[in-house]
Amino acid sequence: MMCPMPGDNATSSVIRGPHPSHHSGPGYVENPIAPEFELNDEVTDAAARWLDYVPSEHRHRAAKSDKGALETLQEHMRSCSEHPLRALWTAHRHLKEPSTSIRVAALVLASEALWWLGYFEDARIAAEAAAEADPKSAQALWRLAVALYRRGRFSDSAKCLDDLLGLVNRFGPAWALRGQVTVWLDPDNRDAGRSDFAAAAKLNSDSGTWVVPYRMERDDFEAKVDEQIRIHDSEVAGSSRVFIDVEWLPEKSRVENGVDPDSRWHLPAVSDSGPSGSLFPLGGEWSAGTRTQLPSGTTFVLYQRNIENLSEDEKTARKEIRESVAELYSAAGHLGARIADKTPEEHAETAAVPEDKDR
Repeated sequence: MMCPMPGDNATSSVIRGPHPSHHSGPGYVENPIAPEFELNDEVTDAAARWLDYVPSEHRHRAAKSDKGALETLQEHMRSCSEHPLRALWTAHRHLKEPSTSIRVAALVLASEALWWLGYFEDARIAAEAAAEADPKSAQALWRLAVALYRRGRFSDSAKCLDDLLGLVNRFGPAWALRGQVTVWLDPDNRDAGRSDFAAAAKLNSDSGTWVVPYRMERDDFEAKVDEQIRIHDSEVAGSSRVFIDVEWLPEKSRVENGVDPDSRWHLPAVSDSGPSGSLFPLGGEWSAGTRTQLPSGTTFVLYQRNIENLSEDEKTARKEIRESVAELYSAAGHLGARIADKTPEEHAETAAVPEDKDR
């Protein structure tokens, strides 16, 4: 089944989410391309918008070089995470090249840069155009699968991953992401995506270390969360009087509006009375430097499946729960919370380019 290429998406293209905590950024390898490929109206309109995203100070033409256009685009792909505006400017300059291969490579780079800048729907438009022109490009399919996942279009992302894994079946991140997509499509099923996670875990790769998630019953998960709340309260010598709501995953509508589908927690607005949603101590005025208390009845939300997806065993699950609870207190403005050292997370979307060894 071919990856869907819908052109009538009703969602506005200009949806900028929070700066992504993780992403994918494969480069480009030339494959046979449809000879009649031209940028469609959607891409042409979007490309004009992309140029507006780049401030004038980033619109520098590189000094003349012996490097070819494809090599230049690939070089920008490798440094895109550090210089997304420069990469987007470079990609935009090559969208009207006579060579179709170069235009496709520019679209792949544009998708990568737009992702880093938080324009996820625009990233989808660029990757979709590249994949339409070059259906055998593993890089274009990977960019499209990730963009669709980030936009909450999980069924479409799954189809793209099926096509991708038909080309590069030793690319661990694609197996891991398909596992995550399967969990989204069937969150009540504790075995959802297990075979995909296992396939990723078997592959040794420079792109990451993948685990088969350790799944828990809801009661067991909530008991571990309650334990961390008690530990926190003992450390600050008081009761935080909070409620914990555990959900499998974030609401799909929130993902469609920019929330990261891999979010581990959420802190709903507690008070509208303070500036920027600040939390104030009960029974007194707030002043800078004072330790805040959470109002009685504050509710934290933890997303069980996303925490489990990072955990290979019970010990790791406890650690992820502990860190998630600590981050929640910190985000809520509870200055007495002690934040554990954060171990960098491994997500499928952080993967580098699929290579020949992945086939």
